[in-house]
Amino acid sequence: MIEDARKIPAGTTLEADLCLIGAGPAAITIALQMIGTPLQVILLVGGARKETTPYRDLYRGHVEPPSSHEPLEENRPRVLGGGTTIWGSRCVPLDPVDFAKRSWVPHSGWPFEYSALLPFYPEANRLCETGDFSYDARHVFPSTAAEMIPGIEGVDLATWPLERWGPPTDFGQRYFHRLSSASNIRVLLHGHAVHLQADSAGTSLCHVDCACLPGAKFRVRARKYILACGGIENARLLLSSDDVSPQGLGNTHDLVGRFYQSHLFGVHAWANLVDPYRSFIYDFERDPAGVYCRRRFWMTPVAQEKYAVGNAIGFFFRPPLGSAVHRDALFSATFLGKFLVGRLKRGGWNGLLRAIKSERQVLAEHLGVTLRDAPHFFPQALRLLQKRFFARRRLPIVLAPRRFNHFHLFYQTEHSPNPDSRLLLIPERDSLGLRRIQAKIRFSELDFRTVKELHRILRSRFASSGSGVFHYEDGELEAKLLEETHKFNSNAHHIGTTRMHSDPRQGVVDPNGNVHLVRNLYVAGSSVFPTGGHANPTLTIVALALRLADHLQKALR
Repeated sequence: MIEDARKIPAGTTLEADLCLIGAGPAAITIALQMIGTPLQVILLVGGARKETTPYRDLYRGHVEPPSSHEPLEENRPRVLGGGTTIWGSRCVPLDPVDFAKRSWVPHSGWPFEYSALLPFYPEANRLCETGDFSYDARHVFPSTAAEMIPGIEGVDLATWPLERWGPPTDFGQRYFHRLSSASNIRVLLHGHAVHLQADSAGTSLCHVDCACLPGAKFRVRARKYILACGGIENARLLLSSDDVSPQGLGNTHDLVGRFYQSHLFGVHAWANLVDPYRSFIYDFERDPAGVYCRRRFWMTPVAQEKYAVGNAIGFFFRPPLGSAVHRDALFSATFLGKFLVGRLKRGGWNGLLRAIKSERQVLAEHLGVTLRDAPHFFPQALRLLQKRFFARRRLPIVLAPRRFNHFHLFYQTEHSPNPDSRLLLIPERDSLGLRRIQAKIRFSELDFRTVKELHRILRSRFASSGSGVFHYEDGELEAKLLEETHKFNSNAHHIGTTRMHSDPRQGVVDPNGNVHLVRNLYVAGSSVFPTGGHANPTLTIVALALRLADHLQKALR
């Protein structure tokens, strides 16, 4: 059932077998697995079904140096469904190499192998509504070519790996009915966890202090507790619960908040093909269930080891909207619309007129593209509206037409674990009384080398295969990388801040997600990933949550 926590009388202590703290895919996945069991579960959702300004402000924090990271409240909706309320539903599993101890990647290695998580990936796919757990184009599409571009593959590069896309799936909306009709699940909207109260020895959690905004304070007491608030809030709550352990719960070895990772993203290169039509698998493919799939360029484990770099992929993407090099009316019209609306919102009519005057050359170029390509624009726009807004499964990305033969590459690469990349508490407090977070995200030469090596391999493979030319300048790529990392946007990939390790001196939680030395407190989500590979984290978050739910059901029996 689903309730409003603001109606709970002040001073009430609620009892349960399991207390879940969080509102995103990890917390909801675990709650779903508990439906129909003898276990009584309380799910504390620090939000409602729609985000409000006061709730959004609870996530506000600081970054050091200023502007080196997006505002901390930007990519984190405080609502039922969490990050799945805004994601594109792109699903990719981690690779076996991501679990290995790699001598050239400091602090790499998971405490278990890929095979330990493999049994949980198919159900994770089902919950994310991305079809079968099959990410090999050679098996999913056996009647088409194995390669994206003939001759492009080699020992260093593969193009058979797929990514899969959900409708997209908002976990809060998709599973609302199942949660609301479950007699043993009690979902408390507006119920904010503000403190994890440990016993005097700091080895067991006694209860969770909760508060409403506005409203009364109450407590939840359970046999087991799971912290599943996301990569930033998981660390924040552990660090804030410092009355028994001054350094924070689970932080005996100063590891909570460290190893903050994300992914490096960017669009700095483009390909020109000899034949942009023949034997080039460019568009999205749909599997027998109608799931959108797409192929990628993947730097193989052989190449990763040979060149001592991290995991990396690339795929063709829409061009940067600010440039009119694509010569496509749809993209230029989109740029013009966003420019005009954005400037009007920020500066009113006077601000809009000033912006038009200062950017008149760029605007004129986009307007010219829109007018010249109008015959293609209107039919394309109508097809797009149908696929993006009126189909059950939304077309994930609008791609530039083949006829312009200008294919931009989007890269997504591993951010190597770095103890100096971290989250810290600062004295400033939010309206619930919790200290706010300061993010200090850091990158290493290994991170830059991974991006550069992916581009070098692609340039080499395009040249040796005779399929086309891959365009970029080494110096320009270097400059763009520095610019990106100085003004970084995580795209909601918050990884590694309560990392998993068998040794408490090297990790916050054990292989089951149990906080070292705190026997009844667990952590779920991407904060427990020791490394993040190149993959978007949500599918693995769900798979790990299923694994933890399985462990907890056995433990609570």
